[in-house]
Amino acid sequence: RRRSYVSSGINAEYGEYFQHYYITNNLRMGEDDLQNHPNWNAILQWSLRFQDEPLENRVLEPMDQERQQFLMRAFEEHAAMTEDPVKSMRCHLKVIKNPDSTKEECIASLEEIAFHAEDLDEANDLYLMGGLQVCCAYIKHHHPELQSLSCEVIANAVQNNEKIAQFASETYVLSDLLKLVDTSPHEVVRVKSLLAVSCLVRGNEAALNKFNELEGYNVIVRALQSPIYKLQVKSLFLISSVCVDSPEQCHLYSSMGVPHQLFAMCSRFATEDNTTHEVTLLITLKLLYTLVQTCHVQFPPDAPSSFATLRDRLAVGESVE
Repeated sequence: RRRSYVSSGINAEYGEYFQHYYITNNLRMGEDDLQNHPNWNAILQWSLRFQDEPLENRVLEPMDQERQQFLMRAFEEHAAMTEDPVKSMRCHLKVIKNPDSTKEECIASLEEIAFHAEDLDEANDLYLMGGLQVCCAYIKHHHPELQSLSCEVIANAVQNNEKIAQFASETYVLSDLLKLVDTSPHEVVRVKSLLAVSCLVRGNEAALNKFNELEGYNVIVRALQSPIYKLQVKSLFLISSVCVDSPEQCHLYSSMGVPHQLFAMCSRFATEDNTTHEVTLLITLKLLYTLVQTCHVQFPPDAPSSFATLRDRLAVGESVE
């Protein structure tokens, strides 16, 4: 989604002013020439005149009434087209708080709020006005699309935002997200809630401690065993991230049998002719390498042949070994 601040009205009026300027200065740019065959050389000369002329040689004159009116209209039109994010978020929050709003209206509003939450300042505004708390309440909504959008708002808002991450980890939010990852019957909800957990926990020691206190590692390991491909990828990415940051986490996941799961996944990848799993394979190998290096995990007997197959498939030379 892109926000546009360009007004065709401003361009049209600028064109009229530009045309008037050239006609009055005998640059032979009639109306047809301006619209269909612009005189680019004249345009360049016009631009350079205001750049190359020494400041002391310029004659500063009061702005005439016509140009003042043009600039005022341009500023007003620009301001009208510039969306006020706080006003927009308040409007959408009003929709999702209204019990009479339809499901479609709430979905549209949560999508807009999720878009605003991508911006750090706007995410802070959302939190300060109490809007994030309202969105978080939708975690427990019965409709899966509203649940998943609520998780998306949280995922966008907590990234690189210590204040909001603290709120999410110290309240019910993290606990409810983990429950959705573990028990939701809807795949999209499980994936989005795991995304929110990952965004909250990665690189945040306080949130990681709360995550471990809630035994979130059990939830993530179960998600790793899920047949849902996106859950596997996000679980691998989260475990890999926390293990790289903390050797203690390596020992925790090693004690839970994660290396053996990763060996089994590598063996499966070696027998499958599916190139779509290449990203998952690379993350798996990276995590396995980290655990082996840190915890001195023993390789199963069939590991060398599996790694040789994977090395040839990925064409990465000896790095797999």
